[in-house]
Amino acid sequence: MNRFYIEKLIVSGGGHKASIIDFEPGLNFILGPSNTGKSLVMDCLDYMFGFSPKKNRPSKIVDNNYGYERISLHLVTNKGTVVFERKIGDTKITVSGTDPTVDYGSYSLGHTAKRNINSVYLHLLGIDEPHSVRSAEKGSKTQDLTWRSMLHLFFVKQGDVARESSALLAPGSIGHTASAAVLLYLLTGQDANNLAADEDPKISEAKKKALIGYIQEKVEEFTTRREKLEKTLASANITDPRSSVEQARKEIADLQLQLDAATKESQQIMSQIYEWNGKLSESRTVGYNFSVLRQQYQSDIRRIGFIVDGAVSVLPVRKKVKCPICGEETERVQDHAFIDASAAELEKIKKHLSELSDAQRSVEHQQETIIAKIRTLEEKKNAIDILITEQLQPQLSSFEEKLEQQLKLIRLSSELEVVCQSENQYKSDLFSKEIEETPEISKHNIFEDYDYDIICGFEEKLKGILSASKIGGATTARLNMENFDIEIGGFKKSVSMGGGFCGILNTITTLAMSAYLIDLDRNAPGFYAVDSSLTQLSEAEYKEQSDTIKQNFIEYLIAHAHERQVIIVEQTKRMPFIPDEDEEKGIHVIRFTRDKKNGRYGFLNEVHNPED
Repeated sequence: MNRFYIEKLIVSGGGHKASIIDFEPGLNFILGPSNTGKSLVMDCLDYMFGFSPKKNRPSKIVDNNYGYERISLHLVTNKGTVVFERKIGDTKITVSGTDPTVDYGSYSLGHTAKRNINSVYLHLLGIDEPHSVRSAEKGSKTQDLTWRSMLHLFFVKQGDVARESSALLAPGSIGHTASAAVLLYLLTGQDANNLAADEDPKISEAKKKALIGYIQEKVEEFTTRREKLEKTLASANITDPRSSVEQARKEIADLQLQLDAATKESQQIMSQIYEWNGKLSESRTVGYNFSVLRQQYQSDIRRIGFIVDGAVSVLPVRKKVKCPICGEETERVQDHAFIDASAAELEKIKKHLSELSDAQRSVEHQQETIIAKIRTLEEKKNAIDILITEQLQPQLSSFEEKLEQQLKLIRLSSELEVVCQSENQYKSDLFSKEIEETPEISKHNIFEDYDYDIICGFEEKLKGILSASKIGGATTARLNMENFDIEIGGFKKSVSMGGGFCGILNTITTLAMSAYLIDLDRNAPGFYAVDSSLTQLSEAEYKEQSDTIKQNFIEYLIAHAHERQVIIVEQTKRMPFIPDEDEEKGIHVIRFTRDKKNGRYGFLNEVHNPED
């Protein structure tokens, strides 16, 4: 996890010698009497951490800069150094250094600016993605996670160290919900990025009215439709449309059977007509052939009769003719023997003609029979076709139309059921919506999001430091979730051991929480700084020095000096003892003397109290 600690603080410019404070990674003490600039060191650090002066929370370095012009803060990260430089009274901070992960340049204090110093400090903690946290108990408002919203856990100024409110909650105007939400994020990573926004009650009321109006329109719409359907069904005068549908379907089926049978019979008759027409055609062909043959016979009879009649009327004649071969004349006598043969052939043809006449009459009779058969079949087919076209098909169409009407009524009946259900549902919704109260903005107790497993680990860390400091009842210490502050022996810190006790308890509380975050490997810097935690704590004079809380607390810090950087700013006279500078043990002591001739007078060079 990313960690960083403070290496150096420099106040310079205005012709002054630069005032420099060098810090070490371990335990750092800044000690001195009043009015030597100890708290000004914390004020300068806070100024470089992005503090913007306000009327009720001014900045000492801005109001009393003694001519100094700029402040530089040097930090050490896991990958190099980062230097922040800010002109006193300016709202810009320039960032430079050797850490390659940092985007160097000029940054603004406003966290809404495109380049704001908040993003740099969050980056040094390993937080590069934007996060939001709850900002108020009521509603779902959120605010951005910022560096300064968590700074109070690692950096406690003099004005806040002894406050009676919880040290785990940021002082000032950030609000308890937002402050606790920031710590929740640091402990668990839980943010409010996906928090569903609560709706404004005025918007909710307007939506309710609009929804009621919509439901009323739907009720009227379904009521109108229901009345129309009921009227249509009533005019049909059918009590049971489903039974009528079944009857119509049965009648259609019967008619369809009759229609199919009649159509089939018509087709069969048509086949018979085709067959008889074929026979008629054949018979007419035979009759035509007989007619041709008859004409042939009649022509033969006329020809042969003419020959016979001519031969009988002519006497035999002798006639001389010249031989075409030898050239001699010879006598040719006509032979009349063919007359008898021709007469016989004539009789034979007459007989055939008589038989042909009989055959023709037979064919003509056959044709008359076939024509009569065809005519009968055609009459029968016409009757069937008339039955189909004028009776069966109209009846079928009528029943189909009747069926469609019945089905339409059934559909209307089904629609009526749905419409009635919808109408009743919308009436129910309208009733419920009219009596529904407009929701108020919800309240969310951020402390309910805390898991005791997390809090338990913090309490163990807290008890360890309290016990090492020999604070009475340390083993009973716990975090009271009602005020999000520690209590010992069932008593709140402000009443357990006096008002001065708050300073040391707040210090131990924030020291324990910041160390606990590091133990959890969560986002936290590698330093902790506190101003005047021992100042208000007075202990009984009869106690041995080794039994005092101050003594044991300082010894605890010395024993754990190598764990991380801790900066303690304190008045010298409030210290139970002055630790020695010891690099091996990780102890670094910076002392202001308020003595112009002895040691370092104070923080700022050339700045002295008037009385000195």
